Amino acid sequence: MRKNIMNQTISYYDKNAEEFCRATKDADMSFCRDKFLHLLAQENHIGIKQGNKSNIHILDAGCGSGRDAKAFLDAGYQVTALDASKRICEEASKVLKQEVLCIEFGKLQFWQEFDGIWACASLLHVSYTEMDEVLNRFWDALKDEGILYASFKHGKGMRIDKDRVFYDYEENALKNLMINHCFLVEDIFVTQDVRKNRKNEQWINVLAKKGTF
Repeated sequence: MRKNIMNQTISYYDKNAEEFCRATKDADMSFCRDKFLHLLAQENHIGIKQGNKSNIHILDAGCGSGRDAKAFLDAGYQVTALDASKRICEEASKVLKQEVLCIEFGKLQFWQEFDGIWACASLLHVSYTEMDEVLNRFWDALKDEGILYASFKHGKGMRIDKDRVFYDYEENALKNLMINHCFLVEDIFVTQDVRKNRKNEQWINVLAKKGTF
């Protein structure tokens, strides 16, 4: 049943890839990106605006339009981008001028490859029961003390909206989720949706560092 729901969500993005990318490509996520990059800079002992950033490798997990991956690339970082929707990958690859991997989170097979994982508005489609497997794979993919950023709709419970399933989180639930998967929580903060006519919607964001088992 959960697999069917996820397939339904992926099918939605396949069918609406161009419209979705058009609607999200200009959303200003610079505030969250800067907080993420600041932690990455601290862990790699460089200045946020200087130093050899080309050695820092970021995984954009659920890259959507490619908006944030492009911002990271333009800033000089190495970026691997992926998405579960084949059509979204095709759209993002046009923006990034590089291959975008079509992989579901539960099938990731990276080992200590990334300094940071950026999961902006993507883990929110992962069921509560499947999140354990996904976060374990993220933990494996990160280098020691690597940084994870993730964002979810602020709320509680599962809901379906326009053929997509969403799993919402509140502060305590998100904090406990990170701690239970050996991530050290650096910051949890709530933001307003930056898209036009969506300011009444709130997002909960977490920045966490890979800990040890």
